[in-house]
Amino acid sequence: MRTHVRPDPEGVPTVITTGVRVIDIREINDVDQTITIDLAIRRTWQDNRLAGLEGCKLQVGSVWFPELVLLNSGRLFERWPETVTIGADGAVTYLQRISGTLASYHALRDFPFDFQSIDLSFILLDYAPQGAVIELDEEFVGIYDVLNISDWRIKGVAARIDNGFIAEAFDEARTKLILTIDAERIRAFYVWKIILPISLIVFMSWSVFWIDPAQYGPQIGLSATSMLTIIAFIFAATNMLPPLGYFTLMDFFIGGATIFVFLALLVSLTTTYLNTIQFRESAKILDIVCRFVFPLAYVAFNWFVFRSVL
Repeated sequence: MRTHVRPDPEGVPTVITTGVRVIDIREINDVDQTITIDLAIRRTWQDNRLAGLEGCKLQVGSVWFPELVLLNSGRLFERWPETVTIGADGAVTYLQRISGTLASYHALRDFPFDFQSIDLSFILLDYAPQGAVIELDEEFVGIYDVLNISDWRIKGVAARIDNGFIAEAFDEARTKLILTIDAERIRAFYVWKIILPISLIVFMSWSVFWIDPAQYGPQIGLSATSMLTIIAFIFAATNMLPPLGYFTLMDFFIGGATIFVFLALLVSLTTTYLNTIQFRESAKILDIVCRFVFPLAYVAFNWFVFRSVL
């Protein structure tokens, strides 16, 4: 048998019915822009040359076997034997379980309130649509109910076929199967671990507006402490945030909160200066105004930053 020649080479294109099922997702890594995943893939096609071998299990190297390759950077490892099962009239079934870490290309501008659609793309390596095409196995596309991932909520899995994919490496189009995993980040961790503590530090910095400007020692001390605290917290939280070449919602929030704390420090310095040059009433008025201006401005700032996800 010529294993390099597809069934009926002079006839219609060979149809390879393909389905992919997500068995597990162990990690979606924002820092490395990767997904660690465990998949099951099933492919079936008709090869009349194998009629009469019903029930046999053969090595993939001993039959015509269409290579399906991954476009995402990374590598998937086969976990089951590389065999095919022969059914009635030469129906060939290939079932494999594959796992690995793949590039997933996240768009993180709404981090940590983002929703990701992660595409995994497979193409037929050696055949244009005139020779072989992928047909979707709707029954086999899906996802297991229980997953090991804890910080994402998987909303669904879908697959589609593109018969007109053209890459620079090929002179003809290729059939592409695209598996899309829709995932929503569980945001409670970031709300409780980052947003709430930083907001409390900002609130603490406003307490200087309630201290008599004559008590400039406690005022300056509290403002400086608030500034140092938020800087230390930002350094501690750095490992929780992905390093990117653009600002996310979290970056805007942290940057704005830092500015609010710094402005409270400047107000403390200003009221201290006014008090030393005998403008005590002006210092008190400035503090009273800031008691209302700062909270209102902080609420407006956060609405502006998070308005797209509210």
